[in-house]
Amino acid sequence: MLLTFLLCILGAGTTISGLTYIFFWYEAANTPHPSHPRACPGTKGLLWCVVAGFLSSVSSQLMAYLTYPVGFAKKLWKPAPSPHCTRPPVLLIHGLYHNASAWYLYKWMLRRCGYEKIFCLSYNTVKYDFWELAEQIKGVVREAAGLCGGEPIVLMGHSMGGLLVRAAIADPDTAKLVQAVAILGAPNHGSKLAALAFGSLGRSIIHNGPLITRINQLKSPPDMPKLNLFSPLDNMVLPTSSLEISEPGWIQAETAPISHVSMLYHLPTVRLVMEFLDEAVPQTDCEDSPARPGGGAGFKRQAVSA
Repeated sequence: MLLTFLLCILGAGTTISGLTYIFFWYEAANTPHPSHPRACPGTKGLLWCVVAGFLSSVSSQLMAYLTYPVGFAKKLWKPAPSPHCTRPPVLLIHGLYHNASAWYLYKWMLRRCGYEKIFCLSYNTVKYDFWELAEQIKGVVREAAGLCGGEPIVLMGHSMGGLLVRAAIADPDTAKLVQAVAILGAPNHGSKLAALAFGSLGRSIIHNGPLITRINQLKSPPDMPKLNLFSPLDNMVLPTSSLEISEPGWIQAETAPISHVSMLYHLPTVRLVMEFLDEAVPQTDCEDSPARPGGGAGFKRQAVSA
């Protein structure tokens, strides 16, 4: 029985990874992005990158499937309030079809860095539309900000969660409760693969569609530290240029060439986020201290200018 289950999820992960990387290869060949030759140098670079990305996608999807049931244990993801915290609360927002279990590696690393109150939200990706979810996020931000006596929080989102983060901080009242933001693999200009998504919410993030156009008209606080982290080998957000953000004030950063879901389970990527927080949040003291700027972190950063 267990073997059958494992074979089923392995088959699902392999099929999804294979199909999405076929689409990625087609897009990369016809609309190459500047990050592609940097990540995959040489005449056979893209081929080998796609193979590596496929393997990382299969393994990360297996991790997602195996840990998914843990996301329903709400007590693990909702900390109790406390007026005395050495670090601000953190609210983590998962992506489409996932749940709070997406964040167990980040939660572990954040705790090592002294963050005591980590709130991992699970939301329904089938029942609600984007703007209904955005309103829910604003309420959870208020709740999370109360975990440490009203101190502004750190807000982080992966994929669809990144778009919800952008919608939340565009509201001035919510933005006052947030001191730093990091989004990972967010489809900032939508994705062509959204046409194949299950449910209206997934299909609404189609490349340059009405929802995406409206999101990109939103404005975030210009002085808030904001990180947009993406992989040059993302197999879910196509084309790769859709991962970039055009609003001024954001730091753009590339990870190693890994798959979309792998951003949740790739330790060097987690360390890049910790490096950003080390700069953005005062007095962060991490046991597993990431590289300081210019210290060999191995990624390229570029601030979006006006």
